[in-house]
Amino acid sequence: MKLKNFFKILSIVFLPLLLVGCFNYRDINKVSFCTSIIFDTDDFGRAVVYVDCVKPYRSTNESSDKGKRIIYKGIGKTGLEALRDINLASSYELNYTQNRAYIFTEKAAKDGVKKYIDLINNSQEFQIKPDLFVYYGEVDDLLKITSSDEEYLGLYLEELVHKNKRNPRAMRANINDYLSASVKPGSTYIIGSIEIREDALDKKIEIGGGSVMQDGILVNRINSREAMSYNLLMDNVTKGTLEITNPQDENGFITLEILGNTTGSKLKYEDDKITLIKDLKIRVAITEIQGEAIVNKELLDYIKVAKEKEVESYLLSSFQKYKEEGIDVFEIERLLDINYPKITIENPISKTELDVKVDIIIEGTGRVKNSL
Repeated sequence: MKLKNFFKILSIVFLPLLLVGCFNYRDINKVSFCTSIIFDTDDFGRAVVYVDCVKPYRSTNESSDKGKRIIYKGIGKTGLEALRDINLASSYELNYTQNRAYIFTEKAAKDGVKKYIDLINNSQEFQIKPDLFVYYGEVDDLLKITSSDEEYLGLYLEELVHKNKRNPRAMRANINDYLSASVKPGSTYIIGSIEIREDALDKKIEIGGGSVMQDGILVNRINSREAMSYNLLMDNVTKGTLEITNPQDENGFITLEILGNTTGSKLKYEDDKITLIKDLKIRVAITEIQGEAIVNKELLDYIKVAKEKEVESYLLSSFQKYKEEGIDVFEIERLLDINYPKITIENPISKTELDVKVDIIIEGTGRVKNSL
């Protein structure tokens, strides 16, 4: 009985210690939550950091949430010094747990992002889940656009990436993936690109293509069309469209919707030559025909043969471009290390030939499978 009472008293003493909540209203009114961070470099080589924050306000007397957008700018010899410079101008504590995006300007990416990546990786304040982007344009334009839309930049980019995660012309990467890839052979990695697009009435931020990072330095940019070829070769395509000229109407096009794609990969080394073998099987459906067309076996055979040759041509052209530039975006060095660990070749992509085969399978119309 005494033992039972002792455990009851012990439970009463320790129970309040377990009931630990999050921010209360008083705490949350003293904090600014970061939604995105922009890293830039000025003409003197100094780090310039922009922090896009939301300053929330909650009251026990009001049921609604209130928030104010605040953008801070700091300058320093290092990224950390720039953040400390921001603290001198902020009367609120900056909280980075809600950060959604890390953005590097084109200039910062060309100068090298390693110092900023080290800060993100080593600081306990930063998250490693947010997406990573290279921005092509002026920072002031980027901030003005999101400010006029009353959008928090990080949250906007997070939604944009989520909605386009199956778009083969878009590319994405987060900090965690980048850190993992940076220790692999070749140290070449592709992250997302963003820029400002002139819309019908105003300007909007768009994602498309990717930025090729080699040893932490921006070395090339992949446009939206090249992104499609790259994703096909790397087996990253599940949705998308292919277009071909309508052979029965010279002014029209036929649109094929991609229903699925599988890309088989194999690397062969022989006589000091490397062959990268890619076998693509693309399932499509006819979703739009401009002009007049009689859908019969002859038309389907034409679409299949013509589009297979066109896709193969694009893939070979895309591969040749990076081969000539010596940029191993297709992870050949990694595949060589896995399949032939005893062989060491400097810049293996320069000795690699692409052998690609494309098989397009037309399954039917967009609404009715096997309708042809």
